[in-house]
Amino acid sequence: MRKVPAGRAGVAPAPLPEESASRSLHAVSGTPSPLPPAPRELTVRALVMGGLIGSVLAVTNVYTGLKTGLWESGCVLSSLLAFGGLSVLARRSDSPSPLETNLAQTTAVSVGAMPASAGLLGAVPALTLLGTQPPGWAVALWGVGLGTLGVLFAFSLRRRLLEDEALPFPTGEAAARLISTLHSTGSAYAARARGLWTSGLLSGVLTWLRDSSQLVPPMSLLPATTRVGGMGPETLLLGMAWNPMLLGIGVLVGLQAGLSILLGSLVAWLGLAPWLVREGMATGANPDALRESLSAWLLWPGVGLMVGAAATSIASQVRALPAVLADLKGLGRYGEGWEATASQWVARAVLPAILLTGAMGWFAFQLSPLYFLLALVLALPLCAVCARATGQTDIAPISPVGQFAQGAFGMLAPPLPGLNVSAGAVVSGAASHASGSLWSLQAGRLLGTSASRQLLVQLSGLLLGAAVALPTYHLLVSAHGLDSQALPVPTARQFKAVAELLTSRGLEGLPRSSTLATGVAFALGVALSAAARGRLARLLPSAAAMGLGFLLPVSYVVTLCLGTLLAALVGWLRPSTAQTVQSAAAGAIVGESLVGVLVSALSLMRQG
Repeated sequence: MRKVPAGRAGVAPAPLPEESASRSLHAVSGTPSPLPPAPRELTVRALVMGGLIGSVLAVTNVYTGLKTGLWESGCVLSSLLAFGGLSVLARRSDSPSPLETNLAQTTAVSVGAMPASAGLLGAVPALTLLGTQPPGWAVALWGVGLGTLGVLFAFSLRRRLLEDEALPFPTGEAAARLISTLHSTGSAYAARARGLWTSGLLSGVLTWLRDSSQLVPPMSLLPATTRVGGMGPETLLLGMAWNPMLLGIGVLVGLQAGLSILLGSLVAWLGLAPWLVREGMATGANPDALRESLSAWLLWPGVGLMVGAAATSIASQVRALPAVLADLKGLGRYGEGWEATASQWVARAVLPAILLTGAMGWFAFQLSPLYFLLALVLALPLCAVCARATGQTDIAPISPVGQFAQGAFGMLAPPLPGLNVSAGAVVSGAASHASGSLWSLQAGRLLGTSASRQLLVQLSGLLLGAAVALPTYHLLVSAHGLDSQALPVPTARQFKAVAELLTSRGLEGLPRSSTLATGVAFALGVALSAAARGRLARLLPSAAAMGLGFLLPVSYVVTLCLGTLLAALVGWLRPSTAQTVQSAAAGAIVGESLVGVLVSALSLMRQG
């Protein structure tokens, strides 16, 4: 992605030469020309629009995260929706400015990141699978506390990462470029919005027909006569899932990641699964029981690949840690004007955020004050690693740094699975909001938005995010159950597996021969991630994506990869439609998520 020159992207179009000359020629001698009014920035309509869009993102991220382990920051999508919504509201008032659109987008991203910060996609369902159910209100306050720490951490890193080191944060650059284009070219919005709303409507209709009317099956399997290692398609789920959300995700993850997920799935379910059955290491009285036995074994090499990739990423960022820690130590003592004032407020807000999160950790997450402080000490360098990786690669390794924290905590704390999961949740929760906030801060920097106002709206979005995400989570879990075919919760299974490995079960508790497979997968993850930093980056598969392929049902992976291939084909045939295709992909994800949650709510109402 081409880097946008600092200070130029998103600035309102410069006046034409003849316009400048005209103003100079007609100015009255001795009379200063009136300054143009400052553009609107922090307005009520921007906050309202950002809150509405962020609520949609929060619902979408809970739905997609529990199904696939993936979630979307929504920087670009919220920029598009914010422009459209503010333009509608502006029909009876002044037109929105790029800065106003950016603040609405910043608010939306903060609200939408709450499911990840609160641990609803990984740690909380993992604790439930381990037999611990934190109360909803405690999870909400826990998420608000971790989100606050993430936002403050991002603000403290803003100068070093965005200005001194000039890391690209490509998603932030893309959001700034889109906002600038939308405000300078009216036709740019129409094509993107058409793709978004059309695909969203079609996705919602298909989801209704599948989940409510049941006129569309959840998946279409290959013929029953198809056999792989003596197993039929009903055991391996060989077929295609009718989930437009997965098509959209396939478009957004890109060709390399999509094919890597497919490669991991093929190795796991068509390569290792028949061998496991043949050797008697996976058994079951029926297809569902056999598939569950296979999943329990295949989980471990999948986690090995992901943790190996995370270890390589973390190791590559170690050299920058002293400088980052120095920035944190000097927080509140640098800058001038608004920057100095905002930094001082950030420094003062850190302690209340720590106290809130620590209290909820002690009450509901099995984290005593001592162990919470230990987790917080681990969170500082690991969040910095995650932030730098996000700036360089545009991929936020949130779950991997959380599981790396689990590994470090496992060597320092008592062997309790719940305690281990909660410690990982501290790191991944803070890192979630730190990464999303830096994407927004990068867009704001390029557009000229006040960073202190961005900080304010990011903090204001936390409570709304918790109020939307928690009910959505409980609704979906009540309707479908965790670790089910409808909600595979791959991230939660990773957290749970790592915790059990490091605590109560140990290596002897793993399925037979999976210890060796996990070690080989870890080494492969390290090797692939290290090699991908050179000239082979575009040719080698992604180790983290391959690991995800081990955890997802084959039918999910097939549909996701189909979206990847369709996007690549359209991009090759008609490169000019790339932005419209991405908007359509976002619409497919949002459409299924909203209707899927609605159908779940209606189902629970009928049962009650």
